Amino acid sequence: MHYHRGLLFWGLALITGGAVALAAQQGYIDRDLLNQAWKLWPLILVAIGLSILLARTPAAILGTIVAALVVGSAGGALIAAGPGSFNCGGADPTNLTTRQGTFGDGANVQLDFNCGTLNVGIDDAGVWSVASGQRGGSPAEITADSDTLEVRTPNSDNWFDQGRQRWNVTLPTGTTYDLDVSPNAADTKVDLGGGTFTTVSVHPNAGSLFLDLTDAQVDELDLSLNAGSASIVIGSGLEMSGSLSVNAGSIELCTTGDVALRITGESNITFSTNLDESDLVKSGNTWSTAGYAGASELVRIQLSGNAGSFALNPEGGCS
Repeated sequence: MHYHRGLLFWGLALITGGAVALAAQQGYIDRDLLNQAWKLWPLILVAIGLSILLARTPAAILGTIVAALVVGSAGGALIAAGPGSFNCGGADPTNLTTRQGTFGDGANVQLDFNCGTLNVGIDDAGVWSVASGQRGGSPAEITADSDTLEVRTPNSDNWFDQGRQRWNVTLPTGTTYDLDVSPNAADTKVDLGGGTFTTVSVHPNAGSLFLDLTDAQVDELDLSLNAGSASIVIGSGLEMSGSLSVNAGSIELCTTGDVALRITGESNITFSTNLDESDLVKSGNTWSTAGYAGASELVRIQLSGNAGSFALNPEGGCS
């Protein structure tokens, strides 16, 4: 009997993930147990490696099945337990340490955050500010000068065992930024309204993201989401090229005002969108707003995904 290993893998993984999540929802599996199970995440790598080693042997189907069951179980546990619910869970810290500084005309800002709540915003105070704390641990590690700000989680090599963090990061107007945000197991809100950005790169893993680009100036957006959810809001007057990628998660994109939008993407059996049901005009694998070609300010999106979904202007909006 012939079989397609890729389809077998994803079919078993999705069925297993759904079964684990449903069992937890119905109370058959303790959610706290799922939280603790994430300490065994290296088993995912072991299972995938086993599948690769057995790929050209008579036991290839066994390796595929084992890998699918392990990955599916991990995905179901993540969905059931919720983003940011690893051992570093609990309440946000209340005692935050604040550090401030100033930038010149341009700055590179890099935020590497692990587990907790991350807020990023813009204001006209003229200084950057990082208020940070970690339950049972130290505040963020900060390196800064006139054109660079790097903020990192302390003891990041062992973040699974650290307390929950909270960062409130504020960037001043009047500076043009290259912004790179990498949140892991985090509830992240990034409101860039009023700011100017050459690039915005956001790479969330196992968490939730709300990204508000209303009234922001962004040349390039790179969003790569793994195992989580992301909501993005864009407004009129934005000229931007963007790349949106999702693996084992969902992305929502909401537009406000008159936005000239073009979305290009390849569909596959594990990735779904609502673009065919939208008001956009379809041509091949591209969807565009009416009058897109004649607009002066264009938003161009390249879309891709695996085991995920994308929704444009979903009912109820983005939140």
